[in-house]
Amino acid sequence: MNDFLKVVVYGGLFLVPFLTMYVANDYFFPFITGKNFAFRIVVELLFVAWFLLALSEVKYRPKFSWILSSFSVLLVVMFFANLFGESPRSGFWSNFERMDGYVTLVHVFLYTTVLGSVLITRKYWVYFLNTTLFAAFIVSLNGLSEFASFDELSTPRVESFLGNSTYLAVYLLFHTFISFWMYVESKVTWQRVVYGLLAITFIFLIVQTGTRGTVIGLGVGVSVMVAYIALFGAQYQEYRRYAIGAFVLLLLGVGVFAANKDSDFIQDNSNLARIANLDLGKDLKVRTVIWGMAWEGVKERPLLGWGQSNFNYVFNSKYEPFLYNQEQWFDRVHNVFFDWLVAGGFLGLFAYLSIFLSCVYYLLIRPLRKKDDKTFTVLERAVLLGILAGYFTHNLVVFDNIVSYIFFAVILALIHSRVGTVIPKIENFKMDKQLFSQFALPVAGALLVTVIYTMHVPGMKAATDIIDGYRAATPSERYEAFERAIDRDSFAQQEVTEQLAQQAMSMVGNAQVSDDIKQKFITKSELELNRLVEEKPGDARVHVFFGSFYRAINDLDSAAEQMAIARELSPRKQSIISQQGIVAYSQGQHEIARDLFKEAFLLDERNSEARQFYAAMLFYTGETEQAKELADSEESINQFANNDFLLGAINAAGEIDFLIEMYKARTIQKPEVEQGWVSLSFLYYKQGEIDKAVAALERAGEEKPSFAEKASCFAENIKTGKEPQEGC
Repeated sequence: MNDFLKVVVYGGLFLVPFLTMYVANDYFFPFITGKNFAFRIVVELLFVAWFLLALSEVKYRPKFSWILSSFSVLLVVMFFANLFGESPRSGFWSNFERMDGYVTLVHVFLYTTVLGSVLITRKYWVYFLNTTLFAAFIVSLNGLSEFASFDELSTPRVESFLGNSTYLAVYLLFHTFISFWMYVESKVTWQRVVYGLLAITFIFLIVQTGTRGTVIGLGVGVSVMVAYIALFGAQYQEYRRYAIGAFVLLLLGVGVFAANKDSDFIQDNSNLARIANLDLGKDLKVRTVIWGMAWEGVKERPLLGWGQSNFNYVFNSKYEPFLYNQEQWFDRVHNVFFDWLVAGGFLGLFAYLSIFLSCVYYLLIRPLRKKDDKTFTVLERAVLLGILAGYFTHNLVVFDNIVSYIFFAVILALIHSRVGTVIPKIENFKMDKQLFSQFALPVAGALLVTVIYTMHVPGMKAATDIIDGYRAATPSERYEAFERAIDRDSFAQQEVTEQLAQQAMSMVGNAQVSDDIKQKFITKSELELNRLVEEKPGDARVHVFFGSFYRAINDLDSAAEQMAIARELSPRKQSIISQQGIVAYSQGQHEIARDLFKEAFLLDERNSEARQFYAAMLFYTGETEQAKELADSEESINQFANNDFLLGAINAAGEIDFLIEMYKARTIQKPEVEQGWVSLSFLYYKQGEIDKAVAALERAGEEKPSFAEKASCFAENIKTGKEPQEGC
């Protein structure tokens, strides 16, 4: 039995690095859900096998370290933070898009514990790290292939199997330092060459992800690594020289790059240009605004925070109008430390930081206090401090994901495997063989099956149902697929409900869909949205979605009610105010709509969409001069000219001369689009300016030769006094 358990444990541990390549195309959010479900199930399998193995073999039992202790404290704090958080279900389970939350945190802890307890010799760590480097090499080959396929029209930020350039960047950041680790561990020249080439490949691809925070993190990490070797590596004279040389080269490289940042070579490469054009004041402006909002939320709940995956409540209630042109539903602070502050308050942040501090204690403080500490060599400590510094820096502007969690766990487990000390009570514990075989083994197996079936299968099936719904051949089959997804009652019920409601909204005006199917979608969507409101009463996003659903089915009173609730929850978000304005306009309440759009516009006058809607409503309410004043720049004129709703309002107000100016601006911007010229010609025709009407049509034919014949026909009719389209 023990041999079988070892196969499961080692097999699971060595399988995890390859999950990075797993893309579940049959799941909703295929780059996220597949990796996360697989990680959770693999960890549960290997944890149960390890637990049973540790009962019978002492050497596999867990040891004490401040690293695991700190992580354990984080788990305890976050359990209560989520339990008393704004939405406990979100805190514990998260959603398909992120698959974060407490469940993921627990699995990362279990993986760290098993990895640090089983890989207790240098030999096995060499095997494991070579395995994860091999997996990273495959990921990099895919990334290089992706890079080679980019053309001039592409936005070349490499993503590989991660589906997100930032996720790939932090993955490669870890593996760059793992390559450094294996380089200093190896004594074989050809192996060092391979590790060096891998590191160079990973660094190249980090740059090609265009993730500036990771590039800076890489620079900080390498600087810390070489500085430590230079300061404390007296017994490694060769490496010390390498370190000093590397540090000088790093400084020279940064200097040369900065001096030539405006060169064609750098500016013609979009990713190098992203790094070269970094302006902290400008590029971090959005981040700093969000961090300020997060801090306001922390002040309301300083001890235990809002719970994991609940930043959206803070984002909505503390929303700053400056963010009008950004993502409207931020669910992360984009700073790991603020993320923990919001999620777990100061207790959560301190618990998280204590993990780093415990690592620093073992790698930096203890060796200084105990000169005879041989747990790690100077070179090993340098690499580990480098990756921790690089990861810490990277985390200042992003948030964690399953890949960064996994390889942070690898580093923690590596340190723990060296510094862990025996716990006497655990080491001396003995289990009766009969009790093991007749109780522990079957109970563990039953628990494992139960956990997988109840915790993961509903979510996995729901993720598949959504994709089945989109692939369905008929509306009826699509409804059945979404109904199945709803009935799974998975942790991602909000996402499933939103997808169902979107389908309902898209079908309302589709004449090819039967009334019976439409009604099924509408009834089910309304039922589930009501249930969602009850489960998440303070979530503005839910009410906005509900309001949009009601507007789509033309229940305008209910739409107004839902938008009003959303407005109470997020009083300064222009997009919600504009939605209220749209509903009011649809109800024929033009003055109310005007005032709402004005309010949205005045919150931040750079908001071009609010400006255009406000102008449109001013035209509808007869305040035409005030409306025209809003077209106060060439940019706003061009924007007005491309807004059909606004042009309709200008036309309804009878402001034909102003409408002509708008269409003239449109034809200047898009001369190849014949409809602009035709509309301009028609307006001239209605004004009795025949020559200008004909000239506009002739210009249309010149700009688009395929339209020349029809344009000529229109022009000839106008010249002869006929209706322009007669016989054409």
